[in-house]
Amino acid sequence: MNHSEIKAKITENMSSAHLEIEDLRIQLDQNVGWRIAVISPDFNHKTRSERQKIVLNGLEALTIQWLDLLTPEEKEWAGSLPLDAPIENLPLWPEALARPSHPETILFASDLEDDLKRPIIATFYSLRGGVGRSTALAYTAQILANHGRTVLCVDMDLEAPGLAALFGKENEVQPEQGLIFSLLSLDQGEHPDLRNQIIRISETEELYCLPAGLPNANYARVLNLINPEAWYREDRNPLRELIDILSTELPFKPDVILLDARTGITPLNGPLLFDLADLAIIVFFPHPQTQVGTGALVQALLASHNRRTEPNLTPEPRFIVSPIPASQAPEVIERYRHRSLGWINNWLGSLSDKRPNFEPMVESEITHFIPYRETIATSDRILSAPEYWRDFEPVAEWIEGLLPMASEQQSFVNLAHEKAQILQELQFSGAAAEAQNHLLETFVETDLVQRAIRPDMPLVLGRKGTGKTAIFRRLLEDDQYPSIVVLSPSPLKDGRFWVLSPEAFKEVDQQLKQHQKSWREFWLLQVCLACHLSWQAAPPEPDDALMDILANPLTKELDFINCIENSLSKPRLGLLLHDWLMRFDRDISVQTFLLIDGLDTGFGVGLQEQHIRTESISSLLSLVNDLESNLHRLKFKVMLREDIWRRLKFDNKSHFYGRSVSLQWLEPVDFFKVIVKTALQSHRFKALVQSIEEQQNQGRFLFSSDDFHLTEQQVWNIWNLLVGERMRGGKSAFTKNWVWKRIADGSNHHSPRALLQLFKQGQAWEMREQTKNAYGKTVIRPKALIASLEEVSKQTLDALIEEEFPNLSTLVERLREIGRSPFKSSEVEGLEDELRLASEVGLLSIYEGTNDVVERYKVPDLYRSGIGMTRKGQA
Repeated sequence: MNHSEIKAKITENMSSAHLEIEDLRIQLDQNVGWRIAVISPDFNHKTRSERQKIVLNGLEALTIQWLDLLTPEEKEWAGSLPLDAPIENLPLWPEALARPSHPETILFASDLEDDLKRPIIATFYSLRGGVGRSTALAYTAQILANHGRTVLCVDMDLEAPGLAALFGKENEVQPEQGLIFSLLSLDQGEHPDLRNQIIRISETEELYCLPAGLPNANYARVLNLINPEAWYREDRNPLRELIDILSTELPFKPDVILLDARTGITPLNGPLLFDLADLAIIVFFPHPQTQVGTGALVQALLASHNRRTEPNLTPEPRFIVSPIPASQAPEVIERYRHRSLGWINNWLGSLSDKRPNFEPMVESEITHFIPYRETIATSDRILSAPEYWRDFEPVAEWIEGLLPMASEQQSFVNLAHEKAQILQELQFSGAAAEAQNHLLETFVETDLVQRAIRPDMPLVLGRKGTGKTAIFRRLLEDDQYPSIVVLSPSPLKDGRFWVLSPEAFKEVDQQLKQHQKSWREFWLLQVCLACHLSWQAAPPEPDDALMDILANPLTKELDFINCIENSLSKPRLGLLLHDWLMRFDRDISVQTFLLIDGLDTGFGVGLQEQHIRTESISSLLSLVNDLESNLHRLKFKVMLREDIWRRLKFDNKSHFYGRSVSLQWLEPVDFFKVIVKTALQSHRFKALVQSIEEQQNQGRFLFSSDDFHLTEQQVWNIWNLLVGERMRGGKSAFTKNWVWKRIADGSNHHSPRALLQLFKQGQAWEMREQTKNAYGKTVIRPKALIASLEEVSKQTLDALIEEEFPNLSTLVERLREIGRSPFKSSEVEGLEDELRLASEVGLLSIYEGTNDVVERYKVPDLYRSGIGMTRKGQA
């Protein structure tokens, strides 16, 4: 019979005898048989044999190890009773390892939008010794305390206590002081005062330790009396009572309790991992001896629910790989890294099926690698100098991700009345720079941008979406920089009929071949005609030999093409055009830019068009090289995609070294200014920011209405108000880190266009969700960004393939068939040219191997969801 059948039979027996049941508990014994307790007020005046005959009628064949048949009065002196629970739910090693599968749904603490009730409990555990588990805990505790957190460390390594010594406080531990004596007291039904059991580690920071105790004869005697498995079979649980006392009855309120668990599979470790832990921080070295055991532990974690019940939470795994050997060979470190991440990916392989509404766990974000450092390894205690802490800062960040940040604890305003209107006003344009309104109001002037707009930098390089056209518009629309448009993207044509379409470029190519003229002569003519048609005053006239080309009015593209055809028939055309351009340069009174953009799409996207484009741009840049030293006031400014530049071959290409700028967003604060300045275009959001400054008067958001030269701290403060400081529902503690990683391409390049698309989608998601589930902490909740990433990935992939590199479509289809990232290079054999291009443009990066010998590739998050690939499994 099973648990429910036995319960039903006893209930039937008591009902037939007209006896009331106050409490009924049935539990499978850990060895064999059953534990049964029945509490009834109607047992009064009945002997034990009479009670037993009624209760066990029809159950005589059961093996019963424990039978309590009590009145409510008798229960008071009977001691602990067995829990009424199926044994398979107990947080003990045999039961946890035997669970066949994960729960129907898995919810982690970091998935919640609301804060967990403090303290957060993190259990540090390792299956084998010698990996620095206690050291990691101690340094993590020191970092958290240094960040203003109240931290309590508990030495749960009862068989080998030493945490107090690691903090340099072992000489302060007194006889009969420590965790083991507190547990014994609780087990005996007492309620100990734990204030005197705790040692303060720092006089300046809120860092405390509850030692296990002094390992002497009495300690060993008490250790033999500790039986954690029994606690989880009875209605009183000394371990949970201990945590309750530490959480609520100390002179201080811990933000965090860090539990140092014993190495291996011991009775106490099961509850520390499967019941108490909000975070289970698993420390291991990737030796084959640890793979199977640690994998089984992870599966047991994912099949468990911890002590928190509203909602039911699963202990959330994190991994520390330690110690990584201090090798000078990068391939050695890479081997350990990839082996570890491969194991973790496989351990978590089926997790996404249980979490369809949450972002998949990224093994690299929940794993931290700690290198071997002799100074730390040979020290008797943790070192106080902060420079020794840096290896453990990511571990502290994991824990802080579950705690309210200081900015969240200060309630400045209630967004409830303003949020809907702010969401309506926000305008995050996901379009290209040429199609954005109010670009200059949100333009971010980085040091690199300042270099790019210098007159002595004729060439501005960058990947699509990195800001080349934004610089073009910055120069075009700002009165401080007079400019002439020679070529522009189509949306910026704005009546400039000399900005040619792809069809017009095809016609020009045919005319050049027909008249045996070069692209160099075309570009000279294009520049001269653009100057002539843009000149504010009466323009300088060309030599008489060219005057007839201006005889007919030029009002549309066809007129312009006819003019070009007429010009190409002129002898000595190059000399005549060079002379005309010099006249423009002499006649102009102020420095003026000759702006050239739209070269990537202006010729079309077919193979023939790409060939024409390469030939034309090579001639253009060669011409720019030759003319720059002769032009005094006219200055070229050519915007060009990086991959096109790398493929160009022309004489003196090296002359652009030091005279070109490659646009990259190297600093997150500059990158995120794009979003902050865009958000401040909302009058309501800006008023909200300013009202907070007035209330706090702490300089948090101090800026004037016309001043957008924001400091780094102002950027982060406004960012936190807009979207929050911490990534709820993600595995990176900080929102800015999550966004920075997710919208990077395979070469770690960042596109403001992708950033704006992410927030545009996130804004729309928030507006829909707010009507169903109001959220008042920030204007856009971080979960909105997670929900929006897949659509942004699709948009970015479509732009890459349809607008730039249609020849990558075959590779993308192969990647869809593979369906996961990373993947073996052998799975994409025969696509060497496409792979080379995909690596150049950031669609792929090398996951394992070298440029010469690639073992595995990976697809960045920016494109992975758009392709339809998952991280499930390893290639």
